[in-house]
Amino acid sequence: MNTPPLRWSAETASAAHSPVELSYEATAAELGAIKGYAGVEDVTDFSAQVRISPLSGGRFRASGTLKASAVQASVVNLEPVPCSIQESFSVEYWPPDAIVEAGEDIPFDAELPEPLDGGRIPVGTLLSEIFALALDPYPRNPDDKFDWTPAQDGPEPGPFAKLARLKPDAPPDGK
Repeated sequence: MNTPPLRWSAETASAAHSPVELSYEATAAELGAIKGYAGVEDVTDFSAQVRISPLSGGRFRASGTLKASAVQASVVNLEPVPCSIQESFSVEYWPPDAIVEAGEDIPFDAELPEPLDGGRIPVGTLLSEIFALALDPYPRNPDDKFDWTPAQDGPEPGPFAKLARLKPDAPPDGK
């Protein structure tokens, strides 16, 4: 995948003392960029409700819901496969130095925090990644069938078929 297409971000200063509710909806140009990023046939809707909540030590939590509609190509016959995505998320953002300081104190099975980007939470990057991960890796319509017939009716030639044609049919006369 390439660089996430959405440059949406939330300023942490606005959420330093109380939670902030944000709404995002992609423009036509952003829908096209998301389409290219995720490698789908089309993205017809992409919106999110995001809540930025302050935590202690200059840390924040971004949580909310992403809703999107897209069209993928079927892995069976390349026909369009419409899909709707509704994903809830909750991700912590910490100052980069706090992540380094925590180092190995973060439990192995815990979700690792994401770094703040110059006092901003890169909401667009987060939503783009959630969208790409929520897509079906093998999309297909319920009635898709893979109809395949071999090109030849006879047995498939082996790796030495061309060499067998060079071999003489009868042994030479000089036994």
